[in-house]
Amino acid sequence: MEREMAKDLCITTDFADDLLRAGRHFTKGDLDAMMAFCASLGATRHEWIFDTIWTLYDADSPVGYDLLAVACEAAHRHGMRFDVIYKPFEGGLELAHAALPHTMPRPAGVPFLEEQRGILHAVRPFVATHPEMRIARRPEDADPGGRVAAVRLVKNDDAAVSFGPDALTLLTSRRNGGFKHYEGPVSYNEELEWRPRYPYRDHPCRVLTLGGLDLAEADRYFLIRCRKREGPGGFVNAIENLVELVNEDGNVIPSTPSVRPASAEGVYERLSKTVRLELSRYMRHPEVRARLQDKEWFLAQWEGFHRFDAGWEEVCLDDGIEIAVARGKPLHNAGSLHPIYPEARQSWLEDIAFCVDRGVDGVNIRTANHNRPYEPWAYGFNEPVLERMKHRDNLGEARSINGDAYTQFLREAAELLHSKGKELGVHVHGLMLRHDDRAANNHPFPVNFEYQWETWTRELADYVEFRGASFLRPENQREVTDRIGFVAREAGAPFIYQSMRDRFVVHFDGPHEALAWEMERVRRHPDVTAYNLYETANFSRMNPDTGFEGSPDIVELVRNHWR
Repeated sequence: MEREMAKDLCITTDFADDLLRAGRHFTKGDLDAMMAFCASLGATRHEWIFDTIWTLYDADSPVGYDLLAVACEAAHRHGMRFDVIYKPFEGGLELAHAALPHTMPRPAGVPFLEEQRGILHAVRPFVATHPEMRIARRPEDADPGGRVAAVRLVKNDDAAVSFGPDALTLLTSRRNGGFKHYEGPVSYNEELEWRPRYPYRDHPCRVLTLGGLDLAEADRYFLIRCRKREGPGGFVNAIENLVELVNEDGNVIPSTPSVRPASAEGVYERLSKTVRLELSRYMRHPEVRARLQDKEWFLAQWEGFHRFDAGWEEVCLDDGIEIAVARGKPLHNAGSLHPIYPEARQSWLEDIAFCVDRGVDGVNIRTANHNRPYEPWAYGFNEPVLERMKHRDNLGEARSINGDAYTQFLREAAELLHSKGKELGVHVHGLMLRHDDRAANNHPFPVNFEYQWETWTRELADYVEFRGASFLRPENQREVTDRIGFVAREAGAPFIYQSMRDRFVVHFDGPHEALAWEMERVRRHPDVTAYNLYETANFSRMNPDTGFEGSPDIVELVRNHWR
């Protein structure tokens, strides 16, 4: 059987990852060697993830040269097209190591955000100075006020509880971490009450109430511990339904649960590396550096610190776990601006113009990002959106308004790029077309947006790229590829397929059986015009003596399954 004609190969670099794995900055020679290796694989285009979160693109960049311009020149020198990937919604990272305790310094003039979990240090300057433009939570979820008078523990059924009040311990704090045992008065009550829950049931729930608490309104964080019983625990519920905070009026106060304490040693290990310290403007500040150099002090701040990134899993109270509960809900998506604001869109366009000025051939807009708030369905209700809805709370209408605002940004980006003779690319994520096959709740983009990907492909984009293959089963992955490919073909737009999830299937040493399987499928697909091998940090490395080295196994993989 005759082999199909070879298709284009694209390679992506997320340079912050390359630096962190190398443990040092790249010289211009190192960067040239990276581009030479990519070209040797047969790559005809290179995509570079760009973000002003990092100091790499500042005038006083720690790499010592204009990184984006030099990378672009190196790619062109080796015969590759060079495009930037830009993530408008990234704004500020919510990853576990990006949240620091509330006791960390708050230096003036340095971008950071303070929120429920603590201080987010990896933030774009515009987001830090305009936090009110971030994607907002619906207003009825705001804290009603009043001190916490009772804590309720809710079981998902009416079966008897196997432990008494002496098995429970309550701790409180006014910040995330630093919990102290509550020593005040407390009463204990047990009742059967109905609660809405899924799957729906008619029988009531058993509710334990720790009441009569003598707390101040400033006591905003709670830690509940239950002594582990012998044998399997029986007090089970979904984490979002397990604990209720109640004020003096008997109203339930919105709250955020967590069963994931942070690893202080792990965070310190990540943050104390020289290269990582230089990536963040906050970390470069002398006052912050001084705190990080005091390891004993730094680690002490993490005692009881929780990540507050719980999913919707069920947990068992009497299985020896500790459950933290923060009063209130985060009222904004930590780092994502809302495109309903012209100023927010303008800040994104200025980032795009920065890239154009450095000679890039195009900008590929990626909606997916690392801001994944707990309860993502509750966000997208900024005041301008509510005004257009006449203050109705309707998810469908909000999605339409939000989607129109995002498409408006893409229209403005297309106009800017085309006026400069550059191309616009758009990422279409698989989860925009299908639900996550892993049944996960943390979508990698704001969920209450109508993503008008067909409009983008038909009217605005010069090419389209599919991302998110690893979220889908093979049959659903094929369906999504077909649907995007059909629209791209009708629009006459090149269609790039991005490889499965980076380090889980792409690594320096083989075997690469999953990638080989994927490459063969993609190569045979009639509508895919290019394959994106994602990303260089996973299949190359920086050796202390010999410098940049590309993976020989990746060379063989591409030769045998793509070329």
